[in-house]
Amino acid sequence: MIGGCLGLTLAGAAVAGGSEGLQGALARFLVGPKVVVNNSFISPLTEVFGDIAIGHGSFVAGNTVLNAQPGERICIGSETNLQDNITLVAIRGASTPAGGCAPRSTTIKDRVSIAHQATIRNSVVGNFTFVGFLSVVENSVLEDGAFVLHGAQVSNVRIPRDRLVPNGARITTQAQANALPLKTEASAEFQEEVLEVNAEFAESYAELYRTKGFDAVNRPSAAPRTSWNPQPVPPTLGRNVQLAEFARIVGDVRLGANSVVGRRTSIRADEGAPIIIGENAEIEDRVTFHALKGTSIQIGARLATDDNIVFHGPLTVGNDLTIGDDSVLFRSKVGDNVTIGSGALVIDVTLRSGVTVPDGARITSQAQADAL
Repeated sequence: MIGGCLGLTLAGAAVAGGSEGLQGALARFLVGPKVVVNNSFISPLTEVFGDIAIGHGSFVAGNTVLNAQPGERICIGSETNLQDNITLVAIRGASTPAGGCAPRSTTIKDRVSIAHQATIRNSVVGNFTFVGFLSVVENSVLEDGAFVLHGAQVSNVRIPRDRLVPNGARITTQAQANALPLKTEASAEFQEEVLEVNAEFAESYAELYRTKGFDAVNRPSAAPRTSWNPQPVPPTLGRNVQLAEFARIVGDVRLGANSVVGRRTSIRADEGAPIIIGENAEIEDRVTFHALKGTSIQIGARLATDDNIVFHGPLTVGNDLTIGDDSVLFRSKVGDNVTIGSGALVIDVTLRSGVTVPDGARITSQAQADAL
């Protein structure tokens, strides 16, 4: 059961007013949730449409999309977190499994973590579940405790309780879903750690907004004060840095001179820090940089990205990395002059200088990395 959801009506009442020189009257309307609602924090950079409900103490990070089409609903439970650049949609007319908060809905229940760049469509996500970076869940049910790793695709199935979906897996039949292994105790401990951090974010970002105002949670700014970061510092931006609209730069970010950051990109050093990116970086749209508590990201000069990429610490990268659309680079060490293709997963490995990772590759063991 989703605990104590508060519905947010996003239709907005119109107030008409005449205007000389304009065809017809103007209608004034106000839409969208408050930044802090029901003791949950919703970033003002979130794109919101439709019938949305949210529980207590949840955290919705910047540049996430919440889109409930007419006749549909999105419900987000309590103590749940939606990380940067999530897409959470309830599509009118699409197949939807039973068990959600409404007959036509996308439902995320309590104590859930949806990691950066994941997409959830017309699905029910059970209590204490985890969905990894750039994963897609569509017309499916994740039963309580499910653990979906990075770059996975889950379609038209029910994932049984406490099962593990591996990195990059394609689960499209119920037989595949039923054959999945149980998650490990280490995975459950990781889930608890992520929930603990994001519960503190819900409180600390709400407090930052109350005390410092809109700009503190919208523009480049210091991170909120937390138990692991009692003395936050603002970002350091080099000469001639260009930030596109809705780019979010938070905390101890050190961005080199002559760098360009695209629309709705998030460089968020509020957990692991610092995040260091060398000079002459060309970072495109909807790219996320984040790091686990106690870790950091260090990237050399002349980084060149495409769109919709996750860089997640612990991560150390040399100079002249080129990386394609829809890729994940996590918990790795990368040499100089490396190229990573579109749709690739590079997780928990070391890449030597000069290698090329092909489009769509899944590099999740050191043997695979050494064979490149």
